[in-house]
Amino acid sequence: MFDTVQETVDRLAMALNRSVVLEDAEFVLLASSAHYDDLDPARLQTLTARRPSDALAAELRARRLHAQLVPRVLEADPAFGLEHARLAITLRSRYGVLGFLWITLVRPLTPSEASVITETVETLRSLLVNVSQSIEAVNAEVESEMLGLLTPDAPSRRNSASELVDLGMYTRSRRFVALCLSLGAEWAPWGGPPPREVISRVLLRAITTPMIDAYSFVPSTPDTFILIGFRNEPTPEAIDSMVAAIVREADAADVHEPLDAVVGIGAPVDGLADAWESYEQALVAVRVARSRGRRSASWMADPIAASVATLLAEEPPPHLLPEPLRRLAAAPPETLELFEVYVAHGERITEVAEQLGVHRATVHYRLKRAAASIGIDIDADDARFVIGAWLRQRWLRG
Repeated sequence: MFDTVQETVDRLAMALNRSVVLEDAEFVLLASSAHYDDLDPARLQTLTARRPSDALAAELRARRLHAQLVPRVLEADPAFGLEHARLAITLRSRYGVLGFLWITLVRPLTPSEASVITETVETLRSLLVNVSQSIEAVNAEVESEMLGLLTPDAPSRRNSASELVDLGMYTRSRRFVALCLSLGAEWAPWGGPPPREVISRVLLRAITTPMIDAYSFVPSTPDTFILIGFRNEPTPEAIDSMVAAIVREADAADVHEPLDAVVGIGAPVDGLADAWESYEQALVAVRVARSRGRRSASWMADPIAASVATLLAEEPPPHLLPEPLRRLAAAPPETLELFEVYVAHGERITEVAEQLGVHRATVHYRLKRAAASIGIDIDADDARFVIGAWLRQRWLRG
């Protein structure tokens, strides 16, 4: 298929007597013609590294080439190695961007040349759609088997693990870490590219460490299951760096509303069929991160917070809330704030008084009055435990 793409690019370049370059949606080189005395530093970079410089790629994204619907001329800009103007054509399917066609403009295009370009664009679009559909079929199969890793049935998980290896995934992986990429934005309202395309770009730019054998993901709302296979035991620093890059790239995603990405990190496991354990830990870590106002959290790095999130994971239904908890839920903000400070300082009255800027006796009085208003005795150990548990569950729910 790509031989046909290359032949199409070569024919267009010969018809125009100028250089033609085809890149994918991430500006990675797919096909390039011979050059016609119009080689400049930007094109040389693409030919040698198969992608533009980081500075030029950032500039192209800033110019929102992914969103353009008609051809655009990019004027020469030596600061980015562009010594010649270029015609940039965004190739699209109805689902998203397929790639970019670049044609150097050392001289203006004639009407006949423009007509040849128009015809060739349609040919390339069809060819890339066929390639994309083949890739989509493989992606769908991988996603199906990844979901199989999360089923409660152990034989089914082992079968999915075997199928993934047969598909060429994780063939050299010895340790597996699951991530949960949780997004605050819904997919539908933003009117932008499909979820897979957005997450694929984020991960492609963020996951670059050579320690990784393979990774795959299942985009869903709001949580995406990401599974990374490592050849050797990954260091916490390497994982933290990768997660920070995922958050950074999600923030930079070209979408209409912020993704508000939060990443949970599970513990490494030895077997592909055991990835479900790591992912369920990653789900807990997401709750920990959100409860603390952070962008990421690790199951292993904060075991106390993970324990609280695990023990208090489920919100009880309204009909199982006793009257004191109903009253606590409806208490005025100043009452909730008093209990929150009290719990946060481990019930140490002196520290509570210092934070609130009042006398210790005033704290005792306010606590007893607040406790009486919801129908509990603040001096009872069980009552203090109930208040603390309810508040912590409230924090976990955000």
